[in-house]
Amino acid sequence: MRESLHQFLDRVAHRGSWVGGGSVAALTAALAAALLEKLLVRPQTVRTLRRTRGHCLRLVHEDAETFARVIQATRTRHQGTFRAALKASTNVQEHVFAHARTIQRLCRLAKRSVKPRLQSDLHCAMVLAKASEEASRTLIQTNRAWLNDRISAPRRLRPRQASPGLGRGRDVAPREAWYKRNHGLARGAPQVNAPT
Repeated sequence: MRESLHQFLDRVAHRGSWVGGGSVAALTAALAAALLEKLLVRPQTVRTLRRTRGHCLRLVHEDAETFARVIQATRTRHQGTFRAALKASTNVQEHVFAHARTIQRLCRLAKRSVKPRLQSDLHCAMVLAKASEEASRTLIQTNRAWLNDRISAPRRLRPRQASPGLGRGRDVAPREAWYKRNHGLARGAPQVNAPT
């Protein structure tokens, strides 16, 4: 991630930018890993967190790139191209999800070793990792609903508590409406009037 934080936030805020929830979820996981990394001293764990942080930073841009390809695929009128692009975008979020879960596990393991005066930072790292997990879970589930994936999501992807609009049965209509409204997509038939 070569741009400044100010530039990144400008891109997130820009209407029509491909930098959205997926990139933000990846950056949030990277922040959680960085915050936890400075609290720990065990070299192996520090190296794991450093690798995780670097991978999450790469996923920030990878998510924007794969989502851009999803939108570009809507111009092809080829359903297979669209589905392949959306699956690739979903795969990025599956990586973010896995990293967020790893960071949470390391936070729990670190609870006893982190000094009391630093527990607030540990708690912040855990909260950030949970936020990243929830964001990536939402994107994975809604993408799978759009793909009409009838295979049940792995148990680890199911929300701990049902949230309005996030259940598999309730995801389909909002997701379809979103694509129709923003990308001119009718179900099963990508159209050419995708945004430029």
